[in-house]
Amino acid sequence: MANVNNRHSFLWEKTNHSGAVKIKRYVTTSAAKIGVGDPLILAAWTSATQKGGVKLAGATSTALFGFAVESCTSTAGVRKSVALIPAESGYIFSAQMSGTLNLTVGYLGKKCTIGSSTTAGKIGLSNPNAATSVLQIIGLRPGSAWGTYAELLVAVVRSSYDGSIR
Repeated sequence: MANVNNRHSFLWEKTNHSGAVKIKRYVTTSAAKIGVGDPLILAAWTSATQKGGVKLAGATSTALFGFAVESCTSTAGVRKSVALIPAESGYIFSAQMSGTLNLTVGYLGKKCTIGSSTTAGKIGLSNPNAATSVLQIIGLRPGSAWGTYAELLVAVVRSSYDGSIR
């Protein structure tokens, strides 16, 4: 079965712990455009602006703060509230590999980054074994197939939410 190239950002799949998934609300940075499932980072608080907030993660992000559970668009100078699932250990997400890498079972356990797309709601996985890997491949999402555009199950291995670096 061939996989369709249709990235949807990250979907929460399950937790390895008992209890319900946590959902938290945070303020965005100015002019943030965030889609459902987008990986987020915590922007630096500066004494000059006395502002921080969450924003869209990039391909070179070194730790993830969470994943959006709702869309949010703010204009320049405006900060909005967005709900997110924190990047905690034990939370499993799924996402599609962006690019045409032919994924095989040999990629299980490898670490990867988020894709370089900045289109809200369309961010995928990229670069297995990159130096800035923030996720670990732990399985194939049910209904997907190994090969190009595979949908994978991943766990966060570098979190700025809980401070974990594995």
